[in-house]
Order: sequence, then C-alpha cells, then structure tokens
Amino acid sequence: MKRWIALCKVEYLLTKRQVVYYLLSVGMPTAFYLFFSGLYRESPGGPSHFMRDYLLSMTAFSMMSTAIFSFPAVLHTDKLNNWQKTLRHSPVNMVEYYLSKIGSMMVDYLVSILVVFSVGHWVRGVSMPLGSWVGAALLLIVGSIAFVALGLVLTLLPTSQLMSIVGNLLYMGLAVLGGLWMPITLFPDWMQAIGQCLPSYQLMELLKTFLNEEGLNLSASLYLLVFSAVLFGLTLYLQNRKENS
Repeated sequence: MKRWIALCKVEYLLTKRQVVYYLLSVGMPTAFYLFFSGLYRESPGGPSHFMRDYLLSMTAFSMMSTAIFSFPAVLHTDKLNNWQKTLRHSPVNMVEYYLSKIGSMMVDYLVSILVVFSVGHWVRGVSMPLGSWVGAALLLIVGSIAFVALGLVLTLLPTSQLMSIVGNLLYMGLAVLGGLWMPITLFPDWMQAIGQCLPSYQLMELLKTFLNEEGLNLSASLYLLVFSAVLFGLTLYLQNRKENS
C-alpha cells in the first residue's frame, strides 16, 4: 500500500508538469459544447434532448483524449526512460505501477465529467435527476475502457511520432464517424454503417438507452465488452511476443 501511494505521488508530480495539456483536454470539448449548443439554441426546433445528449458526447470526447493521447504517451515515455525496467528490479510490483496509472486516469476522467457536466447544467440548463447524473457518469467511466484498450494498442507502435499520427486519426475518426460531433444520420448510408461499428457510437447508445428507457442496452454493452477484451488480449499477446523476440 505504501509503495502504491508513493507511485501515486509520482503521478501527481507528473500531472503538474503537464497541466497545460490537461487544461486543453478538458477545455476544448467544453468550448465545443458551448459553441455548438449555442448554435442550436438560436435555431428553431431540433432533435429532442439535444443539450443533454451533446453534453454526454463532449464528455466522452474529453475522456477519449485522455485514453488515446495521455495514457499511451505516459507509458511510452516510461519505457523510453527505462522507468518500467527500473521498477521491475525494485520491490514495486508492476501491478501497483499500472494501478497508479489507472488511478491517475480516473482522476482525469472525474475532472472531465465534473467540468463538462457543470457547464451543461449551470450554463445550458441541462437538468436531470441525481440518479441519472451519477448513472451517466458511471457508464461513461466504464464504457471508456474501450478507449483505454485502443490506447494500449498504440503503445505497441515503435515511435512516439507514429503514436501521435495514428492517435490523431483514431481520435478524429471516433469523434466524427461515431457521432460525437454530429448525428450520424446526416452521413451517407455507408458512413452510417461504419459509424455504428465504432465504440464511441456504442457508448452513446448505451447512455441514451439508460436515460431514455431507464434500462441497459445489452447489445451496446456486449459490443464494448468484447471490443475491449479482444484489444486487451491482442495487446498482451503482441507485447509478450515482442519482449521474447
């Protein structure tokens, strides 16, 4: 326990050094939400629950930034600096190391949720029962495991430059085609078919079913579970093969 607390303190110091990045990862989705929701307010009519659904989309967009950019970048940096190798020859268990990383990411998630949810409620007047707020936050955290799995796959790439390029393509593709920026019904049929196969779309379907029907979307839940399990397994297999070669 003491070793894990010490690792968490290290994570806190590293976070302080990257405070500008974290401000951008939360500030950009919040700015997008304010801008696009402002346009909607000025237009007559529109889809029901737009403010609420777009609030959830931008929260997921913010959390996706942490999972696809920050998380794999930190792991890659630790590998380049031989920090992981040093820990393997110390009393620190690698499980404690990864738990500290996950703990740091959970803090980032909570900050994203609190900031975007607060802006949506106090600035745009989004109103939901407390149980709906809490349930949506929990589903966002659990569902974002799929994005973490994608981030781990990125750590297999050989260079940080390639990680950045592929990460940006994934980030924008998941946001646009997955319907986080705009409804996928605006796209051609073939683009809609692609969008429905993406974890970002399935996460939003999970949230909408919970809020609109007070139930669990089993197909979206199964998709996210299988998607995450396959990527985690693939990453573990390729990482072990890479280390043994």
